[in-house]
This record gives sequence, C-alpha cells and structure tokens, in this order.
Amino acid sequence: MITYKPLSELPIREVSELWNHSFEGYMVNASMPLDRFIARIGNDGLCMERSLACYMNGVPAGIVMNSFREEDGVKIARNGGTAIAPDFRGKGIGKNMMEKNAELYVEQGVHRAYLEAISTNAPAIRLYESVGYEIIDRLLIMTNEQTIEEQRVQNTPSPYTQVRGLAAEAASVAFYRSGEVWQTDASSIKDGECVIVYEGEEQVGFGLFKRVFDAQGRLAAITLFRCEAAPGHPDAEAVMKTAVLEMIQPGYACKRSAFNIRASHQELVNVLQAFGFTSSMEQVLMVHEYSTI
Repeated sequence: MITYKPLSELPIREVSELWNHSFEGYMVNASMPLDRFIARIGNDGLCMERSLACYMNGVPAGIVMNSFREEDGVKIARNGGTAIAPDFRGKGIGKNMMEKNAELYVEQGVHRAYLEAISTNAPAIRLYESVGYEIIDRLLIMTNEQTIEEQRVQNTPSPYTQVRGLAAEAASVAFYRSGEVWQTDASSIKDGECVIVYEGEEQVGFGLFKRVFDAQGRLAAITLFRCEAAPGHPDAEAVMKTAVLEMIQPGYACKRSAFNIRASHQELVNVLQAFGFTSSMEQVLMVHEYSTI
C-alpha cells in the first residue's frame, strides 16, 4: 500500500536522509549534508507543507519537493526534486507519486508547473511525459576552468557602462521578468551579484552571477546564472558580451561555470562559447499546463 505524508510532519534530519537515500545511484550525485540540505530549502523556496514523503507499506520509498509562486494572478509550481529509493524502483511508484503530486497542485490552484530532468535520463522523461509534461527547452551547464587572459578581451571603445550590485537589484530593471528556470532567478541566488548594463542613462542589459572565495579570500569560482539584453535591442549580443565580461573577470585563475543556460538563448550561448565555455551537461525544461482545470 502506498501512502504519503507532508514533509513538514517529519523531523528535518529524517527528510534529509530520505532525500539522500532516494537519490542513491542517481546519474548525478544529488546527496548533501544536513546543513546544505537546509540551505537548499531556503534558497529554492521549497515548501515543506506541500512536499511529499512516499511510503510503501510503511517503509520510506520516495520524495517529491515543491516550490510555489504567483505571477500576475497565476499560480505556478516547480518540482524541486523527485526520487525513489533503490529498493522501490521499477515498481510503478514514480507514476503514483507524480499523480499524487498533480492532485496537490490542483488543490493549490496551480495553473502551470515546471521541472528539469537530465537529458540522458530517458526513463524519468518518459515518466513525466506520461503524466502530461512536455519539453519546452534544453538547459546547458557550461564550464571553463582556464584563465581568460586580459589580452583576449578587446579594448575597443564601448558605448556601454556597467554597475554592479546585489542579485536582488536586478529585479529593478524595467525588462526583468522571473524566468521559467527558477534556480536562475534573482530571488533564488542567495549571496549573488548582478551587473546592470547602461547605454547612456538607459538600462539595456543585466546579468546574474555568484562568486565563491577560499579561506584565504582568493577567488575560487564564478557561476553565471542569467544574462539578458533589453528586448529589441539592435546589438543584443554586444550588450550581453559586456555583461559577461564584467561577471567572469578575465585575468583571474578560477573555475567558471554557467548554470542552466537556455539553449534557445542562442546569442548568450554564442558569447559564452566565444570565451571558451563548453557544455558539460544538459537538462530538459518541462512544463505541465493546468490552466483548463
């Protein structure tokens, strides 16, 4: 018999252990220590009251974690992780979990739900498609661990200037919109930064990124999450190049990555490739519309 409990009814350590156990043997190591798991709940806005622990005959068998937000009166959900414990895989529990989660979405008045899946995880993608999700884009995880030399950066005069700030400040840009990839939104990038690009007094672009420093205060890593030019700008690629250069800080030897970059955002992909970024992993972005319910 399959039963469910809201994660809010369980001790947080038990929830963390269920997450780690359910992801054992997964193609990407998703396990994490308790402190990181707790931080992830806050960073991703995960709702423990509306996330589920799955049990088979009373034994913990799987987990589904959800986030919710509202935009222009439309309630949107994101599946922040679904996994089944090794002993219960291949028994049809996955579809039962997704159907139970869909019932929860309907009860909450959700109009649209998103999730991401590793592009090579065909069984998971088939499962999600079987309950009504469809692929709408590919998400690239790109890396560059080589020093980007200052000499490679053209020093030609530019009409653009940049202002740095906290990630949350990007939301003040007139054309900023919350994206379909939740983890790359300003509100999700805790301790992150932004760069806003100006042409004269006009805001024409922005980028979101995060820097990590080692114990000696040296720059260890930079992750780029998002970069956009103003809609309709005649030289959008140059605007994004300006923002990317400010974010990746040429001349420093550190690990650089770009997380969940939409493959359909070809201008940004071109800019990143020009600076030596290559795709190291790919996910699919999937959506389920509930608007007719």
